[in-house]
Amino acid sequence: MTEEAWDATNDVNLKAPFFVSQAAAEIMKRDGYGRIVNVSSIWGHVTMAERSIYTATKHGLRGLSISYALELARFNVLVNVVSPGFTLTNMVRKNDSEQQLEEVASRIPVGRLATAEDISRAILFLASDLNSYITGQALLVDGGYSIA
Repeated sequence: MTEEAWDATNDVNLKAPFFVSQAAAEIMKRDGYGRIVNVSSIWGHVTMAERSIYTATKHGLRGLSISYALELARFNVLVNVVSPGFTLTNMVRKNDSEQQLEEVASRIPVGRLATAEDISRAILFLASDLNSYITGQALLVDGGYSIA
């Protein structure tokens, strides 16, 4: 774990969402309405070896989002987090063998990795007018992995 790795991971996972949320919140406060959905990770709820920096920043994003939720609720701005579990993306397909993916899927109660559509549906709900009362929450979209 290097300081450079810490800085790079922190910049992407925590610093950028802080400033983007801050800028969006100013507009939303003025308009009296808004939805902010930050994307964290299952590693913002659980961890495993060799993920200390990533886990720390994803936990931090949850904390940041909870704070923003409390600060912005009076302006009708709801702030939540979606925390994807193992998701079948091009990067995952590139980095993991078919056997590795099958092994991971076998540990997920629903028996498969998430698709991008699974994750986007959760984000869309929290960002939509259908969400009128949920704020300060972190929604795990992990097929039950975190409870197994």
